[in-house]
Amino acid sequence: MTTSIFVISLIAFIAITICTTIFLCLWIYRDAEVKSEQEPSLWVLVLIFMNPLGLIIYFLVGRQKKDVPAPGTHKTAAIVCSVLFVIALVFFIFSTVNFAQNSDFGFGANTTMNSGFWSGRSTNYRDNVWAESTRRGNGRSRRNHSFNAQQLQNFHIDSENSEGNLFLDIQQGDTLLRIDITGDFHRGVDLLNYGFEPGRIRLTLVYQNVRNSETIISW
Repeated sequence: MTTSIFVISLIAFIAITICTTIFLCLWIYRDAEVKSEQEPSLWVLVLIFMNPLGLIIYFLVGRQKKDVPAPGTHKTAAIVCSVLFVIALVFFIFSTVNFAQNSDFGFGANTTMNSGFWSGRSTNYRDNVWAESTRRGNGRSRRNHSFNAQQLQNFHIDSENSEGNLFLDIQQGDTLLRIDITGDFHRGVDLLNYGFEPGRIRLTLVYQNVRNSETIISW
């Protein structure tokens, strides 16, 4: 659903932007022929490269000939198009942020969030396994997943890295467990023994100047 909303909003944003820009270019050229002291083509270029800011600039400084009647009644339509463009832009930004926070890029409906610096990084998340590797990493990589009791008992971590510090934060409500998985770490962790319950749990890999890491978390 999140991906569908993102795609629809992207298509709508592109379509509205193209239609609005074409209409406004035609309108601003016609209007500038009689209302502006500059060449109409100049304002068309301003609109194309600065839309919708270009339209605002034109209304503020481009229409110098106040005493000359405007050619037609396109001003209202131009404003409506600009408003539609802004609405489409806001919706696109909102859906993009929502997609980044809640999409798993084809590997399920669980949340992914990454922040920091990465080099040579790859991640895979499916079949109750989260595998991630990077040549260099400094930041956080997060996943949310719904666990049942059996999966909490089967929780297992295999991790290796040559430099830096690497941690796994496991959080559910006020319950937080940080596991230092720096170097060679191969161990099962029964999360039931640490107060975790079946339900949604956040997993966060915390990279601190890590190099050449390979981490596989399974449950």
